[in-house]
Amino acid sequence: MNRQPILQQFYTRGRQGVFRSNEGYDTVARTPGLDNQFIKKTLHPFCVYDAPRQLQERAESDLSAYPEALVCFHAESGEMVLGRSVFVGADFTGQRNTFFSHNYVIPAGRRDEFITNPEKIFGVRAFANRHDDTQGKELPPVAELPAQSTLPADRKRLLGQLGFDERLFKQLLYAVMTSLTAKKKVFISLDVDISAAATSASQLLEVLYSCLPYELRRHFGFLTYSSEPQSKKHIHVMFVEKGSIRPGGGHSDKDFLFDLALGRVQNVDLQEGAHEYLDFAWEYVNDPQALASFHAFCEEVLAGAETALTLQVRTYYELCALYLIEKGRTAVYERNPAGVWQALNGYLRQPALANNKRLLELQVLLFHGEVSALAAKKLPEGETIRQMLDSCGLSRQDRLRMDMVRYLLNVLVRAKSSGQRGLASEVYKHLSAHPELFGMTMKTIFHSEQLVKQLFEGYASERLAAVTALSGMLEEIRFWTKTAPEALRHPFFVAESTEKLLRLFAREKNKLEAAISIHQFFDNLDRARSYADPLLDELDKSLLKLIELEKLSREEFQKMIALLEEKPQSFFGTLDVASRQKQEMLMHVATLREARGGLHPAEFFRKWERDEVSVQQQMIANMLARPLDADCFAHVPLVYYREDHFGQEGFQFAEMLDFVQKNGGEETLHAFIQWTMTQRMFVEGRSLLPAYRQALRSLFLENKAARLRNKEWRKRWYTVRHADFRKLLEEVRSETANPLVKLFRHKTLMISAMVVLVAAGGTAGYMLSQQKPVAEPPQEQPGDQQPVPPDVVQAQFVPVYRLMLEEPHIQPVREAAGENGQQAPGATDQPATP
Repeated sequence: MNRQPILQQFYTRGRQGVFRSNEGYDTVARTPGLDNQFIKKTLHPFCVYDAPRQLQERAESDLSAYPEALVCFHAESGEMVLGRSVFVGADFTGQRNTFFSHNYVIPAGRRDEFITNPEKIFGVRAFANRHDDTQGKELPPVAELPAQSTLPADRKRLLGQLGFDERLFKQLLYAVMTSLTAKKKVFISLDVDISAAATSASQLLEVLYSCLPYELRRHFGFLTYSSEPQSKKHIHVMFVEKGSIRPGGGHSDKDFLFDLALGRVQNVDLQEGAHEYLDFAWEYVNDPQALASFHAFCEEVLAGAETALTLQVRTYYELCALYLIEKGRTAVYERNPAGVWQALNGYLRQPALANNKRLLELQVLLFHGEVSALAAKKLPEGETIRQMLDSCGLSRQDRLRMDMVRYLLNVLVRAKSSGQRGLASEVYKHLSAHPELFGMTMKTIFHSEQLVKQLFEGYASERLAAVTALSGMLEEIRFWTKTAPEALRHPFFVAESTEKLLRLFAREKNKLEAAISIHQFFDNLDRARSYADPLLDELDKSLLKLIELEKLSREEFQKMIALLEEKPQSFFGTLDVASRQKQEMLMHVATLREARGGLHPAEFFRKWERDEVSVQQQMIANMLARPLDADCFAHVPLVYYREDHFGQEGFQFAEMLDFVQKNGGEETLHAFIQWTMTQRMFVEGRSLLPAYRQALRSLFLENKAARLRNKEWRKRWYTVRHADFRKLLEEVRSETANPLVKLFRHKTLMISAMVVLVAAGGTAGYMLSQQKPVAEPPQEQPGDQQPVPPDVVQAQFVPVYRLMLEEPHIQPVREAAGENGQQAPGATDQPATP
């Protein structure tokens, strides 16, 4: 198969370039097919070189003393760029120093050839130092890049020569791996001569690169020389000139800094203790084949995984532990069994890795290790069991699941026999979180009566004892129904669960709603009918015992009746006396739903004791609609029926009328009273019952007969067709009328009184108008005394309406005169005649 070629690009200062027609820095040659925009935006930013300050200061003329800058990064479009920039002295003018950059663009499809072979990156020697303008601006594509590694066999010794001991190397490797996701750069300043800096940087990088897993290498970029720190896109590790790492430089305060000249490492927070992968990398740093084997393992395990997982440092810590266990290092597993299972499960949960062959093989390997440990009487930790169950649920290997059930039974038996009840409880707890495995385990248990006693009954009791609410009890039943329906047929569980449910039910405030919810729960529960029917019978018996009939609302009464109507007749024969009495009262009141017309209370309550009647009356009162309507009229008298201790029947009529008015209003009260006129319990012959008549009288006398003062309502009340009722209305009106109205109502008396009063008034007026003043006869007076004129008696005018409405009060002349202090001559005690 033909492989895609590798493309080239030259960059320096020339007379003209590919993109400019005058002298200056530009791409001076390139391979046809290399995109212009890619050259300008991706390659040009890396075509740069600043000569070391100390070499410039001494005007170093030996070009080999200047460090080369090897760069490698991965473009966003997928290509891998491998290039080198070197100082080349004077340019074509002979007056200005310049540099020369040569970049290879490796197609995305071929970059793994270089990634998996570090020497093909760090050992390339096919870089040009100059370009002859006479050769034109086109470069040929190349098929291969000749390379040869120059690393010594003893890499640890090389690291030591560069100043890296085990801890510092681990810190550097950790920083490099972290920089890919932490958005931090790694700046390194080696404590070597500037002329050897680039070579030392390249060797150190090759060692680091061989320790990086392949997926990290696919995103890793580096630069072996820069005059000072600077943040460049795609570059994660940059080697800088000695002394350039200083405060205020081109790095941030969070970047990883390794200044070996000063022995200073900053921002690398590597905790003490075991670091699985870092330890592994240091152990095998001199064995590239062992490292490559681990990287291949990672590639196989992570094939198809998301980048967020493949770039995490933690991923390679976990995979390293799994790899070492696979290679037989059991000590790694024994240090933290639960942690190893948890790491494995993390990868099995990835959709792309769920069926990964290497992972499934590891799962079986770990499980067999636990089986062997149990055979050696070493019980696992509860957390290890939890992780094993999670793992078994993730892989869904049938053989493994069956083996897991047998393993769990052995763990439970050994834990109980050794008195480790805590471990047994943990196993049950974790197992119950996996319904399918739980069901398989319980099914196995129910096949052995010995295991039922040992492993089921105690566990079921513990679960039931932990339930504290009715809702929790229903969920408990649902759990057993779904996971182990065999339990619902076991007498022990049936008895224990029924008793527990009834205890919790007795604590409910609204027992009817609780009972209905339980019925509905079992109606919607499959495969539990044989368990539910006897339990519901016991529940309904308990409901009848505990329910207070007189507190039932209209809706609750209907629900209660519906509940009882569904019960078979055989159920009622099992009730105790008190419950049977409640059931009979309920059904008796329920007959009112079919009753037509008025029911006489004496007949309706004929067979019941007084306290039973009282309960039923309260039930009926609660059933009445609010507001009242005509359909309820026949039931109202039942509520207000009373029988005294002597057996005398009667009604609380006043209270009944007040109830109707308050719960129905005037319209309903009018309709109710009209209805009572047609019912025999309210009348006696053609007359109203005296007590009812008196209650009506009191009703209409309220507020000075306000109901009859309103003209419209008065007409309506008079439309009630009952003679005695109308007579009652007349009596109320007469009793509450004012005196004048009363007088006019008695027509005969009124006419006679008018005639008499008019005649008397006329006569009295005439007599008074004919009266003349009467003078006393003159008497002898002393000579010097003048006679005193007699007083004149004036007649008073009395209006006719006062004569009609008040007692006539006509004063005799004598009395009138006497009021003025004088007496007429010849006056007597007899009234004067006209």
